[in-house]
Amino acid sequence: MAALRPVSRIILNRRESKKLIRLYNRGDLKWSDVALSKLKLMVRQVLRKEQGGMCLYCQRTIVVERRNAAEDIEHFLDKSRDAYKRYAFNATNLLLSCHACNFEKGTRDLGTPAIRAARYLLPPMGPFRWPHPYFDDMQAYIEKRRGPVYIPISDSGRRVQAINLIKDLKLNDIKNIESRHNFLTQRSMRITTLAGKAARIGGERNRRRIIFLMNEQERIQAELY
Repeated sequence: MAALRPVSRIILNRRESKKLIRLYNRGDLKWSDVALSKLKLMVRQVLRKEQGGMCLYCQRTIVVERRNAAEDIEHFLDKSRDAYKRYAFNATNLLLSCHACNFEKGTRDLGTPAIRAARYLLPPMGPFRWPHPYFDDMQAYIEKRRGPVYIPISDSGRRVQAINLIKDLKLNDIKNIESRHNFLTQRSMRITTLAGKAARIGGERNRRRIIFLMNEQERIQAELY
């Protein structure tokens, strides 16, 4: 996968979006306000497609769950920090991550004093603490092997940043690996049950549901094995 394209920009540049973003930047709206729900949903949908349903940090499939329980809109530069609040709706600061990676990242500062002082979010302002998903090809710096096990690529030019990401997110923590494996195994069994039920009921709606479930099953199996 190449570096992400800022596909959410077309949504964020709409007149109605700009109005909401101005209210947020002014402090009149909070990130959790219902008024932003539609805008965040549209951003979520285009990012999901651009990322191919993958968390760019751990390079694993984000399982689609009800109420987006396994998926978060992530700010590479954390919006809770005063220096980065202006980037809350910046197209090159928004991505989707799995809930586990977002939880481990927390409010970690991935910038530097120069980045915090910069007026714009542009490639030359790095390097950041981690490879940047819009300015770097994440898979060119971190190799994901079966298990999964994560290896920084030595001659990539971002080896230090790759090591930081792997260490900060505890990607090679065996507990995390086992937990992820158990989660995917249980999800796979659930999909098999749901697909069987849909096949028994029949009909066009269930036929489409079976196709969706089988695609999901294929992604899970690819990660497990």
